[in-house]
Amino acid sequence: MASRPDEVTFLAHAEAGPFENGVDRGRWRLVSIDWPHAVLAVSAAERAEAPSEYAFRFELSNYPAQLPIAQPWDLATKTPLAFAKWPGGVDRVQYAFNPGFKEGKCLYLPCDRLAIEGHEAWRTQHPEMIWTASSDITLYLRIIYDLLHSKDYKGLRGA
Repeated sequence: MASRPDEVTFLAHAEAGPFENGVDRGRWRLVSIDWPHAVLAVSAAERAEAPSEYAFRFELSNYPAQLPIAQPWDLATKTPLAFAKWPGGVDRVQYAFNPGFKEGKCLYLPCDRLAIEGHEAWRTQHPEMIWTASSDITLYLRIIYDLLHSKDYKGLRGA
């Protein structure tokens, strides 16, 4: 049973309509929780020799007041995903899923705690992707889902 306020809030969000709607539509699923981490899998568009979903390990300390950090995750080994197995593509996808950024510890997105550092311009350039204290995990999941279902997504980075 959750006892930390951040975990209680996350669990409430995971049981709320927006999150459950994504689950029901096959967009994402909650894999596991080992607080302050939660592993969530997000579906990907069908591409040759690419997985049907990618897992992400979210660091959620002080959720939702503090931004999450998401790292591509290998469900089988319970370790960070090998860079060659990250989502690959062009334009937005190659930038968002960039294993060379911050040593692969996060995604290069305005809603990520590590990525927003030093990118103050993102607040005006991408206001729809900015995390606020009233955000919930579906903001981040929707961005990932949209990228993995865009024309820019080509499959595995190392393919």
